[in-house]
Amino acid sequence: MTAAATVILPTTGDRGPLLRRSVASVLRQTVTDLELFVVGDGVSPETRAVVEELVAADPRVRFVDEPKHQRRGEPYRHRILTEEASGTIVAYLCDRDLWLPTHLEELARCLDDADFGHTLRFRVEDGDVFSFTHTADLSGPDRVRRDQLPRLLPLSFAGHTLDAYRRLPHGWRATPPDQQTDRFMWDQFLDQPWVRTAASPMPTALSFKRGDHPGLSTPERLVLLERWWPRIADADGAAAVQRDVLLALWRAWRAAELSAPKPGRWRSAPRWLRRQLAGR
Repeated sequence: MTAAATVILPTTGDRGPLLRRSVASVLRQTVTDLELFVVGDGVSPETRAVVEELVAADPRVRFVDEPKHQRRGEPYRHRILTEEASGTIVAYLCDRDLWLPTHLEELARCLDDADFGHTLRFRVEDGDVFSFTHTADLSGPDRVRRDQLPRLLPLSFAGHTLDAYRRLPHGWRATPPDQQTDRFMWDQFLDQPWVRTAASPMPTALSFKRGDHPGLSTPERLVLLERWWPRIADADGAAAVQRDVLLALWRAWRAAELSAPKPGRWRSAPRWLRRQLAGR
């Protein structure tokens, strides 16, 4: 039996309270034909109880309960994608992030004629300010090399086809200690000469400020998710958030234009951004 999308949601430790919101943002997707694997990498008993509750409530949710891995449980993801997954596309969500309802729909559109891609990369900073540092764009006509990808493309924005993943030389594997987990995986796609890349300019995922290692505590992260959840819980609210993000991007573009050393260097904003802001 196949699904339109396979979703991998890694979790660990005491993150259980976050899962009620992050998992709900997956299950409320406009693409309903999905399978969600919550991948436990050394979860606490309390987190295990939350996941079991979510599994009992929706047959699309499956729990892979594994002991703590030396890194972030990468081999557990690999086993799922090579042995169990059935989705045409594969998407990922951090347990501390949220998807807008159209994320999978937009990502599937992005991957319609590509192997690896992402939606608009941005971050929600303190004060609910949208930050566009390290914004990636894999949609150009030339095949993108790894040095064209920003230093970090967070897990929650990226996706690929299952077929492409199974053609990779390794797939998810333990990340060297001096490298970033997600980037180590994405480079594997970008190093393959046959991989087609794409990007969507639509904001579809909310990635929140992490803070320096070890980052915000679970209660602090939960405050962020609970504050944002009412804003994205229905289609109208999610559309308003998308528009707010695009407006912030427009203003960032305008600020760059005004500060450019050469007048008119960025005089024309991207056509896709003008269309989105015009509601077309």
